[in-house]
Parts: sequence; structure tokens; C-alpha cells
Amino acid sequence: MTNEQLLFKQMDFVRSRTLKMMETTSEELADHMPSGFRNSIRWNAGHIFLTQNTLMYSFGGGDHHVPEHYFSLFEMNTSPLDWKSDPPSISELKVRLSIQPDRIRREFSGKLDEKIIRPFQIGDYRLETLAEVLAFANWHEGLHQGVINGLKRASGVENLWEK
Repeated sequence: MTNEQLLFKQMDFVRSRTLKMMETTSEELADHMPSGFRNSIRWNAGHIFLTQNTLMYSFGGGDHHVPEHYFSLFEMNTSPLDWKSDPPSISELKVRLSIQPDRIRREFSGKLDEKIIRPFQIGDYRLETLAEVLAFANWHEGLHQGVINGLKRASGVENLWEK
């Protein structure tokens, strides 16, 4: 298995877990923000979609495929507490999240070893190829899966994988 195949396989696995989390989340639970949380499950799902696209397309080129109003809803440092427009439904987010990996694979296959448009610096860590950006995006999604688990637990959900 090549490094590219491994990264795409990891992307598929991580996304399958995100989609499973979304399948077991009601519209009501999606917006619950327990004490100590500044965001909701809906925000985390939208943020995962937005970040994956903006990372890959900002550094790899091309159209980011993100509706403009998603930026004000799901960018870093935003919160449902500040939303001025209605967010997408859970079903819309699930559709966007489910088609995203195939589009990324189709548009970036054979290009992951290429240098990105400009280096991406995160503290002392420097990303220089699309493979590194995708690996970071996969890690980032897993980080937000943990937040979603925390939101569900803080909301009283005992079985994270059942509705």
C-alpha cells in the first residue's frame, strides 16, 4: 500500500466514524450545548466539513466547494451563540460529509506528494505537502470526534452509537 493509499484509507475510516456519530444524533441533540461547551455537535460537524475543504483547496488549489454562509457559521472561533443565520440541517451536513472524501480523492489523487502553494505553519510544525495537509485534516477530524463524544456524554447520552 502506498502512502497515498494509506492516507485516503485513513480519511475514509475517520469519516465513517464521523458519519456514524451523525447518524446517531437527533436535530435536538445536535444543538445542545452543555455547561462548559461553547459549541454544539452541529457546529463540530460543520467545522469538520469546512476545515477539510478549506485546508485541501487552500493549499492544493481549486474551488473549496463550501457554501459562503458556512464560513460565518463554522470557522474557528465561531459559535452557535453568535449565529445570525440558520445553520444547515443534520441531514444536509451528513450529505456534504459523505461525498467529501470521494471528491478529495478524485481531485487530489496522484498529487499528495506535491508541495503546497505556501507552507502551513502550526507553532513549530510546518506542513509542506498535500499529504501532510491531509494527515493534519484527518487528525483534526478525530479531535472534533472527541469533542462530539464529550458533548454527547455531557448531554446524558450513555451509548454514543445509538439514537
